[in-house]
Amino acid sequence: MDFIPQRIAYIDETSAKTGAGTRLYGLAAVLTQARDHPVIEAELTAALTPGRDYLHHYDETPVRRAAIAKVIANLPLDGAILCTEVASSQQQERARVRLLAHLLPRLQYDEGVEQVFLESRSGADRHDRRTRERLRSSRRISTDFRVDHVGKSATPLIWLPDFVAGAYIAAAFHAEGEPWGMICASHLVDVTRL
Repeated sequence: MDFIPQRIAYIDETSAKTGAGTRLYGLAAVLTQARDHPVIEAELTAALTPGRDYLHHYDETPVRRAAIAKVIANLPLDGAILCTEVASSQQQERARVRLLAHLLPRLQYDEGVEQVFLESRSGADRHDRRTRERLRSSRRISTDFRVDHVGKSATPLIWLPDFVAGAYIAAAFHAEGEPWGMICASHLVDVTRL
């Protein structure tokens, strides 16, 4: 019988300028139950505007961001984790490694996640795979903990962490707090700065 994960996390990155030469870099993980995926996918797909293939926080107007946040607030999610670190533009890959090294064990052992999907960065996915293998060889995650990459068009579920991360950045740095407030009012979102 094939392995069918029940608790799944979807991860995407975010960043924002914080000052001269520094950026806040973050990874958002949204936790879901596999049984809820058909409902989540249907609601997110219904939120698309004509001609668009995916939702992306940055590409939406403030009014659309609030409307999409309302949809997300009503979805059956288990919550979200947002880990951030300040780094220079040249240190973003190192920050990603550090955040993944913190986040993946937490997802497996503390949150009971069985599979993780990261939004693909094409050729840069090899860095994530290297981090995954280092975590496995040091036994910080088990060898059966599945960590894979997917593109934006693979599933609407990968749009969720983009919106959580984008709403956080918009609230923290651009005085656009309504979407973040709606998401946090409905779902537990743990923000950790490393």
